Amino acid sequence: MKKLLIVLFIVMVLPLFTVKANGVPYITFTYSSTNGRFVYTQDAYIPLSRTETFGSYTLDNPQDITFDDNDIMYIADRDLGVVIVYDEENQNTQVIGEGILEGPTGVHVGFDGNIYVADFITKKAYQFSKNNQDQYDLVATYEKPLNSPFFTDEDPFDPTKVTTDNANNVYVLLAGNVNGLAQYKNDGTFFGYFGGNSIPASWQNTVTFLFFDEATRRNLFQIIPDPVYNLATDQDGLILTTTKGLDGYLKLNIANFVLNQSVWGFDNNEDIYVGPYETIFAVTSEGYIVEYGPDGSVLFIFSGTDTSGIQGLFQNPTGIAVNSKSQIYVVDDQTSSLQIFVPTSFANLVHNAIALYQDGRYVEALEPWQKVLEQNALFDLANRGLGDAYFAQMNYEEALYYYEIARNRQGYSDAFWEVRNDVLLNSGTFIVIALFGLLILSIGGKYLKLIDILLKPFHMLNDKTNDIKLIKELKFGFYLMTHPVDGFYGIKRENKASYLSATMYLFIFFFMYLIFIFETNFLFNPLIRSQIEIFEQVISIFLPFLLFVLANYLVCSIRDGEGSFKDVYIATSYSLLPAIIGLPLIMLLSQALTLNEAFLFDFGMIIIYVLTGFYLVMTVKEIHYYEMKATVGNILITLFTAIMILVVVFIVYLLLGEVVQLFLDIIREVTVRG
Repeated sequence: MKKLLIVLFIVMVLPLFTVKANGVPYITFTYSSTNGRFVYTQDAYIPLSRTETFGSYTLDNPQDITFDDNDIMYIADRDLGVVIVYDEENQNTQVIGEGILEGPTGVHVGFDGNIYVADFITKKAYQFSKNNQDQYDLVATYEKPLNSPFFTDEDPFDPTKVTTDNANNVYVLLAGNVNGLAQYKNDGTFFGYFGGNSIPASWQNTVTFLFFDEATRRNLFQIIPDPVYNLATDQDGLILTTTKGLDGYLKLNIANFVLNQSVWGFDNNEDIYVGPYETIFAVTSEGYIVEYGPDGSVLFIFSGTDTSGIQGLFQNPTGIAVNSKSQIYVVDDQTSSLQIFVPTSFANLVHNAIALYQDGRYVEALEPWQKVLEQNALFDLANRGLGDAYFAQMNYEEALYYYEIARNRQGYSDAFWEVRNDVLLNSGTFIVIALFGLLILSIGGKYLKLIDILLKPFHMLNDKTNDIKLIKELKFGFYLMTHPVDGFYGIKRENKASYLSATMYLFIFFFMYLIFIFETNFLFNPLIRSQIEIFEQVISIFLPFLLFVLANYLVCSIRDGEGSFKDVYIATSYSLLPAIIGLPLIMLLSQALTLNEAFLFDFGMIIIYVLTGFYLVMTVKEIHYYEMKATVGNILITLFTAIMILVVVFIVYLLLGEVVQLFLDIIREVTVRG
């Protein structure tokens, strides 16, 4: 839901801005982990020019674009039937594939310097090599394999994109093919698929996997992976893929596993490209350009949809590429044009810091990152970079500060480990004295009854409050925890608790829950403080509680349950006591743990869940005087009833909305005609 709101915000906000004084017709965003949302940032790229012609060639239907190491540009134009080669420095233009290509839709420069082209019309991919006369000769062809178990005669073979890895293996993207990328040796020998998407692990898919075979799943339920839509290769020869309907991109290792992926992304990427600083660029069908950091974090989002011929916006972008100067080139087949964006000083500063950071020169990157933060204090990668720089300088406390802002869990955990070790080493004397003091106190307590003396004021306070009904009812909760059967009997038969004490326990639980979600160390807490809505938390706690109480009472009323609504309400509230005690303790524990000790936090949470669940089961069993088998069945029916209550309320809400709208329409009609 949050991601949908972010996309809607960008889609609605960007078109509202007119062209600024510097000629930029859009707002640039970056993502702030601290705030959990996108924020405005300085312009990263400015539109430079727009062109349609290269020498004697005019773009007609450009589909893809790329660069080689010498910044020579290659554009695959489907309607021209060639790949345009343009040397901007020497103003030289030539073409590849004349007489061979018919509808090129993808072009790639391999690690071997050869040019690889996917042709949708000829149903083939090609490899071209430059000869001594600066002409391009056809070297190899990649086509549908014959007599292969991977293809039948009826299977389509529609190449749209092509790329290679650092071993010069060739990967051909086939339109609509759910198996992945067709993988070839450089000489054209097909040897399998690579990089296909997996089927989402949804509840519906899980059920169909259990009860239906593969053919039924494919034909009846249409449960098949989404086909890869575009691809790219990074400097290490690793393959990146994008898929329509899936957010961002995936980076795959040579074993065909996901090595890295974008933290966030649009689900309608048209093309993807890896730039000179290992940053990743993507352009969407709506014209938005996203630059990612090497780690998948969002650096910049800018540009957008063109509705009135404004430079810097797009109607239907089809390809993106970046040269060695970090200049962005985007082709648009709707306008048959190429647009160029140049980086600003801010983008160059970020790229310079990234270059140092990627080389492991964290200390040298300190100053550039500081300059980035001077211009945008919420720039995630800069905060992470400063954290790494201070960590390298062994300034762990400063590193903690920046890691927390960037919400870099691993970095924060490593820095906190060092800080904690320093504290323990420096506090060794105090710890020894404290332990010795506890030993003396223990011995003294045994012979001098020091413990009794220290606890005497608490015993006196306990005796005085025993006459206060509410205090006595609240203390009964601790008796119930150690004697659940007698405790629930006391609630049901002896009036040991009341609506007031139960409601107080419910509100105390909510208060402890708020403390837990606000103060738990972010290493173990995915929630962002600034994004927590109190009203949402009220609904998430009180609504399930009241639904459970109401549904359980209704179900038990028709299933021979003995408990009243009051009994169920009070007992359910008292069952929350393990969470009331445990949540603040786990919160405090989280402040002293690193990710290496995460199992302690998880174990503590499991104890809370198990104990609370146990007392809820005992609530149903003892309040309604059920056997265990009937108790389990009752709880399942209770949960189902609670869901049905929600469904009915929702339907009534919709119907009431329609009725209200009908009356408003009648009143409006009478008013107009009157």
